[in-house]
Amino acid sequence: MNRRTVLRLGAAALGGGTATAAGLHATSESADAQAATTLDVAGDRVLLDEGGAVAAVVLAVDAEWAYDLPQGVQPAAVVVELHAGTDTLSQVASAESAELFLESSGTESFETDLVAEDVLDPGALAPEAGVRETDVTVEVRLRVETGDGAALAEASASTTAPVTVERDGFDASEYGSVGGSGTLTIEAE
Repeated sequence: MNRRTVLRLGAAALGGGTATAAGLHATSESADAQAATTLDVAGDRVLLDEGGAVAAVVLAVDAEWAYDLPQGVQPAAVVVELHAGTDTLSQVASAESAELFLESSGTESFETDLVAEDVLDPGALAPEAGVRETDVTVEVRLRVETGDGAALAEASASTTAPVTVERDGFDASEYGSVGGSGTLTIEAE
């Protein structure tokens, strides 16, 4: 099971590596949940020394959510999930809270290390020399459920944030030299 850190704070939680801020807003006019969502995640850049390595890439997201259900339905829970990845997305955090109102809003704050969650490979992020940029897709999902788990409202928002790792190049030819003198002699039998 993935290690999950869920912070239920209104302020953004910031970590080393990739610090992000995000917003998710969903509104619903029917049980089909017609939603409008936005998500903005900032990337990060680091310069590694010779022999240095990426230790962590921390994703911090504040997800703001809202819904407005029609009369005649009974919500029981709001579930907010955080997904991230490069080629495929993995769930890295989630939060669930009881909800009994037809209209509500709130904020869920998440902070998780994408290296510790096995979402990013630190070796693949860092080049031998030069610059390597990796696009990380981040997605936040909202679901309002009934007591038996049926969805009354759903919404999702995703964006891509770059993780750029630069390593000072090491040109060995700047530190060595070779030369000398000699002759080429032909010998016969």
